[in-house]
Amino acid sequence: MLRAKLFKAFAIVVVLLTLFSLLYAMRIINQQVVGQAQSHVKRDLSGAWAVLKSRENEIETVMRLVAMKEIIVSACEHGDWENPDVGGRLQKVKSHFNLDFLDLVGPDGKAQLRGAPPFARGDFIGNNQIVAAALRGTEASGMVLLGPQELAKEADGLRERAFMEIEKVPRARQTPMPFEERGLVLAAAVPVTKGLQLLGVVYGGILLNRNFAIVDEIMNVVYHGDTNGQLGTATIFLGDCRIATTVRLANGNRAIATRASKEVADRVLDNGMSWMGDAFVVKDRYLTAYDPIKDPSGQVIGMLYVGTLKKPFDDMARNVMWRFALASLVALALSLVLAYIIADRLALPIHRLVDASNRMRRGEKPPPVAVSGSCRETDALVVAFNQMVEDLTDREERLKALNRSYMETVGFVSHELKSPVGTMTNYVYLLREQKLGPLNDRQARALRAIDAAAQRLVEMVRHYLNLSRIENGQFVPVPTKVAVAEDVIKPLIEALDAEIKDNEVRIEAQVDAGVVLHADVNMVREVFENLVGNAIKYGKRGGLVRITGRHEGDRVVFSVGNDGPGIEPDRIPLLFRKFGRLDAGASKGKKGTGLGLFICKHIVEAHGGKISVSSRPGEWTEFEFSFPAWTPPVAAGVPARDPAISQTQNPA
Repeated sequence: MLRAKLFKAFAIVVVLLTLFSLLYAMRIINQQVVGQAQSHVKRDLSGAWAVLKSRENEIETVMRLVAMKEIIVSACEHGDWENPDVGGRLQKVKSHFNLDFLDLVGPDGKAQLRGAPPFARGDFIGNNQIVAAALRGTEASGMVLLGPQELAKEADGLRERAFMEIEKVPRARQTPMPFEERGLVLAAAVPVTKGLQLLGVVYGGILLNRNFAIVDEIMNVVYHGDTNGQLGTATIFLGDCRIATTVRLANGNRAIATRASKEVADRVLDNGMSWMGDAFVVKDRYLTAYDPIKDPSGQVIGMLYVGTLKKPFDDMARNVMWRFALASLVALALSLVLAYIIADRLALPIHRLVDASNRMRRGEKPPPVAVSGSCRETDALVVAFNQMVEDLTDREERLKALNRSYMETVGFVSHELKSPVGTMTNYVYLLREQKLGPLNDRQARALRAIDAAAQRLVEMVRHYLNLSRIENGQFVPVPTKVAVAEDVIKPLIEALDAEIKDNEVRIEAQVDAGVVLHADVNMVREVFENLVGNAIKYGKRGGLVRITGRHEGDRVVFSVGNDGPGIEPDRIPLLFRKFGRLDAGASKGKKGTGLGLFICKHIVEAHGGKISVSSRPGEWTEFEFSFPAWTPPVAAGVPARDPAISQTQNPA
């Protein structure tokens, strides 16, 4: 009797707990399957924006390069709009970079040259928000609307490409407009300048209406090349009208000129808010994400959408729920006999998942977790986990590829800047030394300002080139024998003579003439140039900059310090991060790239050393770093070191 009562009581508890667990698990499964899918859609929208932003940056970079070309600057300066070479250059750039239009705009806001037929000229486009910003001297990019007449002037065929008759679809807002003839363009404009004079504007972009290439590119990045909507769909809207989409109609054609559902349009277009969730798309329910597209003034002019069919996930959740319910009933019937065995076998895959999760947390990619076969639910969880690991790995590789592409672009642009910047600095030097004629005081002051800007540009080009090499793994030391005093410090002090005089600082370099390193001479120069330059730039006017070096075992430890405002303790951990800046310099109007100390740290660590900083706010700052000392090939007969030298330079 007691056994029966205990069994009955235990059975009631087990049944109640099982039923409760079953209901709760069904809810969680539904939330996890659909919720995780919706989360993926939300992340996919970020990927879609990344594709558009990448194309926008590419267009802006092209405009910037065109605006720097000598033939373009000369044409704008002299108003030489009839020069066929200028028009030919615009046509070649437009064709090479797959632009739909490319214009050269005069300082009066009128289009003077276009890179595509009908080669319209003389019309005023200065009211275009992007062009207007460039006419004010600011580079600008983004999405704007162009009317049919504007499209017709920009290039043949754009007006026809933009025109579409609105298709009626269920659940869309009512509109009296039978057609859409405006164009949504992704464009950029860059001022053409000479010195401080604005000579004109280079303006170009692409039309997004019927631009299937860009939505297919979104699909390629976000959905691994699926353009048939099996994994997901993407759309660019002008207002609530689809102008470029991968959504398909029942006949298989793209759903161009169809409109978004009213509930989505009301939220996104009227209120400027994002939409995340279940929505009706043309003919089916989708898990969707919509963001407003805004022009440079902040006005909502369209929407960006990604989404995936909801039905497969509903079916998946339902199947998982049924399987879980069946497994729960079987487990309930066998629980009194097989509890220990089932618990042990269920625990095994969980332990494997925990171990794999911990390895992922440490940054490792775990091998696929083996399916134990003990339970369908845990097997499904393992399969989902393995798939998640693969998805995360794929996404990480794509992000790395995007970063490599970005750094290659940075390196290319920086490399292209080296030649014109070098020419500019050479001429500034000739003018400053009055080798091309005497200067009055106003001209000398203006030249000093130009010289400072040129030196900052040189620093930026050098730093961005080094950053590109670091990110691409090409910044590797080539060690040689380096005599620090003669090869590095002496030429550096001579090169910084102008800055030393301008800041009225004293340079005290106490480095033994026999200090010789086994290091990359160019990298050593880079470290000293950054640290000594910062010491002068951020130091106290009329203060002292100290450079010392001493042997410690098989390494040489250097220090570079200055008298000055110092660095607050809470700022020190941020100094060696990429794009970190010193607030002290910003307050004095001296801005850097935020890369110098990051590059120094990379160089020192690449030579097996460490770099650190100590400071007393309001008094001094000192950087300490080390490089490997030179070891002669033969220990016997090595000449003794030269006597110590002490170089002290005072401003004239």
